[in-house]
Amino acid sequence: MIGVVICAHGNLANELLATANFITGNAGRMTAVAMDHNVDPASARGVIKDAILNADEGSGVLVLTDMYGGTPSNICISLQDELGIEIIAGVNLPMLLKAASVQKNSDLQTMSAKVRDYGKENIILASDFLRKKNAAGEG
Repeated sequence: MIGVVICAHGNLANELLATANFITGNAGRMTAVAMDHNVDPASARGVIKDAILNADEGSGVLVLTDMYGGTPSNICISLQDELGIEIIAGVNLPMLLKAASVQKNSDLQTMSAKVRDYGKENIILASDFLRKKNAAGEG
């Protein structure tokens, strides 16, 4: 099973994981790493690395970060080659739900692409959606 580590500023990672668990009943093998604004990057790097190592059962680890260019993402990117992880920046709740549904039956690259694509597909401008629905006569 592919491990999943959610790494984000503040308490976002914990809340995303709690919500995914609430919706699914059990979101699978996922770990949250909260990045407090007072923590120094060297200490944070150790915590993140430990979380990744603990999440890896041999099939790899997908790391989901909140924002490309932010400290959590930058730390994870610095670990990418060393640990052989895959990283997606811009985590959202649909991505966690997709990860929970495919982490047992996918390889790391396939899972990463599915999670990324599902996250993108679920960013919707409601007015566009409603306009299309009304144009199709469904509204």
